Amino acid sequence: MPVSFEQLKTHGLLAPIHLALAESFRRLDPNVSEGVVLAAALAGEQLSRGHVCLDLDSLDSVSFQPADLDVPARTISDWPHRADWAHCLQNSSLVTTIEASASDDCRSPDTPLVFDTQHHRVYLARYWHYEQTLAALIRRRVNSPLQPPDEAKLQQDIATLFPDRDTPGGRGQCLAAANAIDRSFAVITGGPGTGKTTTVARLLALRLLQARVTDGESGSGSQINSGLRVLLMAPTGKAAQRLNESLQRAAARLQIDKDVRAALNEIAAGTIHRVLGWTPTPPERGGPFRHNADHPLDADIVLVDEASMVDVGLMCRLFEAVPADAQIILMGDHDQLASVEAGGILGDLCGDLAGEALNVDVDRGQVLAARTGLDLTRNDGTAVSKTTGPTPLQRSIVALTFSHRFSSESQLGQLAAAIRAGDASTAIALLADSNSEQIEWLPGRNFTATLDEVVRRAALGYSSYLELLRQQPAGSANVLGELNRQRVLCAHRDGQAGESTLNHRITDRLAAIGLIRPVRQHYSGRPVMVTRNDYRLNLFNGDVGVVVRESGRATGSGRAGSSDSAVLFEDSTSEDGVRRVPESLVPDAQDCFAMTIHKSQGSEFHHVLLVLPPMDSPVLSRELLYTAVTRVKDEFDAATGKTQPGQLCLAASETVLRAAIDRQIRRTSGVRDAIEKQ
Repeated sequence: MPVSFEQLKTHGLLAPIHLALAESFRRLDPNVSEGVVLAAALAGEQLSRGHVCLDLDSLDSVSFQPADLDVPARTISDWPHRADWAHCLQNSSLVTTIEASASDDCRSPDTPLVFDTQHHRVYLARYWHYEQTLAALIRRRVNSPLQPPDEAKLQQDIATLFPDRDTPGGRGQCLAAANAIDRSFAVITGGPGTGKTTTVARLLALRLLQARVTDGESGSGSQINSGLRVLLMAPTGKAAQRLNESLQRAAARLQIDKDVRAALNEIAAGTIHRVLGWTPTPPERGGPFRHNADHPLDADIVLVDEASMVDVGLMCRLFEAVPADAQIILMGDHDQLASVEAGGILGDLCGDLAGEALNVDVDRGQVLAARTGLDLTRNDGTAVSKTTGPTPLQRSIVALTFSHRFSSESQLGQLAAAIRAGDASTAIALLADSNSEQIEWLPGRNFTATLDEVVRRAALGYSSYLELLRQQPAGSANVLGELNRQRVLCAHRDGQAGESTLNHRITDRLAAIGLIRPVRQHYSGRPVMVTRNDYRLNLFNGDVGVVVRESGRATGSGRAGSSDSAVLFEDSTSEDGVRRVPESLVPDAQDCFAMTIHKSQGSEFHHVLLVLPPMDSPVLSRELLYTAVTRVKDEFDAATGKTQPGQLCLAASETVLRAAIDRQIRRTSGVRDAIEKQ
C-alpha cells in the first residue's frame, strides 16, 4: 500500500510546520483527497530544504531526516502511483494545473498549489509565481542586447586594462569583460581566487570609459564622465563590505586615469534589502520593498556579488526593480552552497557548464576575438563552441577557471577539484597522504575520541588570541586578526558534531585551562557573531568580534553584561583598524568558536578544523565540502617575507566522506526550463 501523509506523520519525518500546512488544506476543503494533502506537506518539506518545488519523479531518491540527527535518514520507495497522484492534483479545487510549455502567464494563481503537468512538479503558489516571473524577466534580457559599444575605442581600452590578457589568468577575465559589456544580462562565475572582483573592476572601468563625453563647452577637449549610475549589492552586509574592500583594492591596481579611478572609488556596495528599500509593509499593500516594477531603481548597471546566496523570491524582487534598459551582472561561485532560503538561481543558470569557460557561436566568437585580440581557436575551454549553437542564456555566462589562490599542483587545489568533480576516490587518496603539509585527516572510528581531539586542537589554536588579549585587555587589530586565523566548521547546527555543541565544549575546555572565565554571557575574550543587521551601528549579519574590557576600565573577574564591556570589530577605516561597540548595543549575537559551513561563506581562515557528523545526513554534499575546503587561505608572513600555506584538518569517517562527495545537491526548480522554452 502506498505511503500516506499519516504514516509520514507517525514516523516523525515531517516537521510541525509541514504538518500544519497539510492540515490547512483539510480545513480549506473537507473533501480534499489524501494525494493533495500529501503533496502539500511534501512541497512544504522540500521548500524547507531549499527546493522551489516538489518533483514527483525524483521522490524515490529523497532522504528524510528525523528530528533526532543521531538517527539515520531514510528513503521511501512506495509512493502513490504517479498517474493516480497526478489525477488527484488535476481534479482538486485547491490546485491550479499548468501546462508549462504552453503558458507565459506569470500571474499568481488563486489556489494554494500549482501542478506543472509537463514536468510533474508541485509548487506552493507563491514560489511558482516567483520562478516564472524571474524566468520571464531573464528571458527578455538575454534576448535584448544593450546599445552597441564603440568597437574601435573598446579594443583600445581592453588593450590598456588587460595587459595580461594572454596569460592563463588574464585571458578568462578579459573574455568575461568583453562578453558582458554589451549584454543586458551577464553572469561571471568562478571559484575562489579566480579574479571575479578584478574582472568586474575592469568591466566597470570599461563601461565608464565608454560613457565618457567630451567637454565641448570649455573648448579644452578635456574628458569628463557622463555620470554612469552603478549599484553594487550583496545578500549580506558582510559580503557587501568585503565587495567594497575588494573592489577598491582591484581599482588601485588598474592603469586608469584619475577621473575613472575616482568614479570607481565612489561606488559603494550595500545589501540587496537595503538597496531595494525594505519596509515592513506586507505584499498586499505594496511591500516589502520600496523599489519594484512601478518604482524602479535609478541605475544603469546593477551588480550582485555572492549571487549563489540569493534565493528565488529575493532575486525575483530584484529583477522586477531593475529598469529594462539597465544591465544586470550576477557574480559568484556556482559550485558553492546555494541560498539558505528556497532556490539556487546561480546554479540553475550555470548548470554544469559542460567544462566550458565560454560558450558562444561563431559570429560572437569573431566579435570577441576582434575586441580582445585573442585566438579563440585554442582548445583551452575558451574556444568557440563547436557543438550545436548555444542558447541565449549560455552565451551570457562566462566561467573563470584559473585560480590564483589554489594552483592545480597544490594539495588543497587538488582536493577542492576532486570534491567539485565528485571524485571521492581521488579526494580520499589526497586526504590519506601522510606527507601532506596542508591537509590532515582524522578518520578515527571512535567518534567520541575524534571529537575530543578536535576540541583539544581548537582550544590550542584559540589560545594564541586569548594570550594576546591578556597582554592587551582593551584589545587590538592583532587580537582580532589572531582570532580570525582559525575556525571550526560544522555541517549541522545541532547534534553531537554541531555548531552549538562544539561551541559549548570549546568554551568549557578553554575555561578549564584558565584562558577564559565564562561566568556569565559576556565575558572577556568571548568571540561573537552578529546574527542580524543593524544599519545604525553599521553591524551586519555574519560580522565577528570579540568581547573586551573598555580601555582604562578594569573588569577584573570579567563580569558579564557590565557596562565596561565592549565588542571589538574590524574597521579598515579607523586608524587602528578596529572599533569598539558597547556590548549592550550589539544586536543578537552568538558564540563563534565553531560555526556552520553555511555561515562561513564569504570568509577565509588560515586554519580550518572541519567536522562532519558520525553518520550520513541529507545535509552533506559535495557543495558543502567544497565550500568548507575553499575557506582555507594562504597567509603572507611579513617577518619572513614568505607565504605560509593554509591548513585544513578534516574530522570525518571515510564512509561519511564518500557519501557526501557522491551527493550533488541540485535545487529542484523549473527556472532554466522556463527561460529556455521556445
